[in-house]
Amino acid sequence: MASQHHDTGCKEVFSYPEFVQQLVEGFFPPEISRIMDFSTLKNHSGNYITPLFEEKLEKGSE
Repeated sequence: MASQHHDTGCKEVFSYPEFVQQLVEGFFPPEISRIMDFSTLKNHSGNYITPLFEEKLEKGSE
């Protein structure tokens, strides 16, 4: 599966816990960010695609 340009940008932004915290605090209601423990955020390697989305990708490449 070929990586899309926007995938790279999203992966880059979500690679930095401080950016994720800023996104949550900026876009979600305050009660959401208050219950989150941002100190527990960490990077995980790999690609994560739900089975349903994977199926859509396979059908789209036919």
